[in-house]
Amino acid sequence: MDRFGRLSLIASMLAVAPAVHAQQRYDIIDMHFHADLPDAEGPPGSTVCAPYTNWLPRDPKRPIADYLQRFSVRPNCPHPLVAPTDAAILRQKGIAALERFNMLALAGGAATTVERYRADAPKRILPSAGFGSDGTLPPTDELRRLHAAGKLAALSEITSQYAGIAPDDPRLEPYYALAEELDIPVGIHLGPGPPGTAYFATPAYRVAAGDPLRLEPMLVRHPKLRLYAMHAGWPFGDAMIAMLFAHPQLYVDVAVLDYAYPEADFYAYLKRLIDAGMEERIMFGSDNMVWPDAIAVAIERIRHAPFLNERQKRLILHDNAARFLRIEG
Repeated sequence: MDRFGRLSLIASMLAVAPAVHAQQRYDIIDMHFHADLPDAEGPPGSTVCAPYTNWLPRDPKRPIADYLQRFSVRPNCPHPLVAPTDAAILRQKGIAALERFNMLALAGGAATTVERYRADAPKRILPSAGFGSDGTLPPTDELRRLHAAGKLAALSEITSQYAGIAPDDPRLEPYYALAEELDIPVGIHLGPGPPGTAYFATPAYRVAAGDPLRLEPMLVRHPKLRLYAMHAGWPFGDAMIAMLFAHPQLYVDVAVLDYAYPEADFYAYLKRLIDAGMEERIMFGSDNMVWPDAIAVAIERIRHAPFLNERQKRLILHDNAARFLRIEG
């Protein structure tokens, strides 16, 4: 009998408790919601395409500002989204999207900003801590205090890739250990940043630091840790699938891919994960940042994916995250 045969035999001999189906409270769970201020992505009022139709080339002899003008100030695309310049309006529009789609959001950001969102929508926000893009990592005692006060449900988004810090870097080890101890999830940025980010915003950003294979040492050291790879490790699809196969506790979200990426690219990447049998490990994320209108676009792209059946859409938009978070939903 081969290895899979032995596993099947063992599974059939185990007593399995009957499934308990709790009444669904939310229709969608956003695993990658940003509770941000208007200047979080550069000068307030920036624009993003939803989606971009292609990724523009840059002439390196010209100032990076020329490229940014075409990419995020006045991009030429059919569906541009303009960020609000007022913090209250940005917050209100984000919460309005959560209300409109009957959503629960795992909201990352600075603790004070997250709590401001939570005060306005306590039933829609799960508080999380995002950190790491500039290489600064918070004291674990501070995170422990937030958790004890009911202000920390997850560590997400750890954005250390922007500082060139890969998931297996020893500097992140205390945070994995803390999350495993507190039994809270971790969401880590793997994959894309804004095109050209190393030349205008985060000079230490490296694509190689987002390789999903670099999750493996940490996953093995922390077998009880709940971890999800944000952006589904794009564009390292083969490595991401290999990691999901080898480590069944690992999940992904499809944030930013689902509204900003060209449709053919996003759908091909998502279908690759589905075809590999990972439909129960893919979670919805918007990565709305300072563009709350992106949430609706991201949802509709999942709902209209021609290769997804209704069960798979429900899994991605709600059920997988409810299982991962261990909530009734």
